[in-house]
Amino acid sequence: MWVFMERSLATVWAFLLGAGLTLAFSVATTKNVPQSLQLLGCVFIPRSNVTCHWTPGDNQATYYTLKAEKMLRSKNLTFSCTTTGLSCTAGINGSGLRFTFCISVISHSISGNVSSKIRCQSARIEGKLAPVSLNSVRQVDGSPHCLSVSWTSNVTHFPLAPFEIERGELNSQIKFTAEGEVNAQVRNVSVTGYTFQVCLFKPYTSYTLEIRNRYLGEASPWSEWSNPFQGRTAEAAPSAAPALWREVGPIGRNGRRLISLLWKPLPRFMANGRVTFYNVTCRAENGLTLSDYGSCGKLQPETTSCSLPLPAGRCSCSLTASTSAGTSPKALVWISGSSEKEPPPPAELTATPLGDDSVKIRWRPPPDLSVSGFVVEWVAVREETSSVLHWEKLNSSSTKLIITEGVKTMERNAISVKALYGEQGAGGNITLHVYTQEGTPSAGPDVRVEHISETSVELSWSPVPVEQLHGFIRSYALVCTTRNQLARSVTVPGDLHRYTLENMSPGIYDIFIRASTVAGTGPAGNPANVHIGSEEISIVICIIVPLLLMSLVSILILLLAQMRV
Repeated sequence: MWVFMERSLATVWAFLLGAGLTLAFSVATTKNVPQSLQLLGCVFIPRSNVTCHWTPGDNQATYYTLKAEKMLRSKNLTFSCTTTGLSCTAGINGSGLRFTFCISVISHSISGNVSSKIRCQSARIEGKLAPVSLNSVRQVDGSPHCLSVSWTSNVTHFPLAPFEIERGELNSQIKFTAEGEVNAQVRNVSVTGYTFQVCLFKPYTSYTLEIRNRYLGEASPWSEWSNPFQGRTAEAAPSAAPALWREVGPIGRNGRRLISLLWKPLPRFMANGRVTFYNVTCRAENGLTLSDYGSCGKLQPETTSCSLPLPAGRCSCSLTASTSAGTSPKALVWISGSSEKEPPPPAELTATPLGDDSVKIRWRPPPDLSVSGFVVEWVAVREETSSVLHWEKLNSSSTKLIITEGVKTMERNAISVKALYGEQGAGGNITLHVYTQEGTPSAGPDVRVEHISETSVELSWSPVPVEQLHGFIRSYALVCTTRNQLARSVTVPGDLHRYTLENMSPGIYDIFIRASTVAGTGPAGNPANVHIGSEEISIVICIIVPLLLMSLVSILILLLAQMRV
């Protein structure tokens, strides 16, 4: 047992001693590896100077000398500079970049001088090329994604011959910014001549371009950017169909309906050019092409609606937009027959105001039915002036929309949603009246007196025009004033437009009405003047009036008798 323990301890001590010796040898070896002075790289500025950087190594230098030797056939030229730092710039006496330079760094210290390895290579490898000048940026006919770029250089400062550029010895980058954008993009491009094409762009878009270059690879620094130059790509055919919708009028005596087609101009990135005209084609259910196109026959590029008569049966209309380069895909709208039963509307519609000029709506699709899309319509509710119909066509997965166009604070909007059922056309609509923010009414109702009795008066009034309501009417306040009594006020619900004031005392009253919304109460409308009489006055009137009539008859008989005499 003791022998075994002694052997185990000996083994452990031997292992620890070996590990310690190995670690000590490793540390000693690491400390003994000398770090030499090393040239990291240089940058040549044509006909100006060369700047080089280095690492010092282990030698404690008091200063350094950079030595750049220009290799010539007859006699070499040496350029140098001294510094206490780790970089230095030496003039090269107007030398170009086509020459070979042998470069080294010398470290000076008390213990002696140490030189880095001498490196000899063409100055072009590390030369910073002079910036070039852009002369033109032009569109390429038939290639709307491309631009043709032309440039020139100062021959005395640009160390590449045309054949070297053609061989691909020039690395180039292009920086471009689209009109209306702030952030520039940088891409590598292939330049093999003084004119080259770049195909990175969107059709019919103006770009500002700059280019920069370097010789061969990463060892060469990039030149400064060229001067900026602007150019526009060529037009292309529109990439999408316009959004198309319709309004259906009633059937006329000729059995036709007046259909208004509505569409939205294509966004610039979809139009791909200037739209020169639109074209409408409509077909009846039997497949016949219609001949009477109303105002849809010849459409100007700025037009966004037209009207035409269509049969009462199911019809379809298509719309295309055209540029100088081609025609868009077709937009198609189906119009249900007047005798067809409308498919159901969406199941639910809610609205949430988001501020003075926007509202968010949500809806649920019709249950257990497949829809091809939705259309949201909204219009300002007005009685005294006409209003513009706004609309948005959405795909079948949409269930919400934020409306910002055509809505104003304190103005009522009727918002409706319809489901689209492909060739069946649009279904019924679900509608909601909405204010983004309510205000107080700017006018009150005018009072009309319908009937007066001994102790009551029946009143009626018409709603205030919706433009003056500025909100939903929650209640009306009927106010009666007279000289001998305190003012009396009665509040009635906002859906009433007739009311009878009872238990009225005899007297002369001014009665007026104020309307209230959630924001407050508005001014009074025009009042009505009402006279409530007493019972005694009625009895007197009943006695006096017959007596006056009898006296008048007696006078007339007397006059007739005298005339006969």
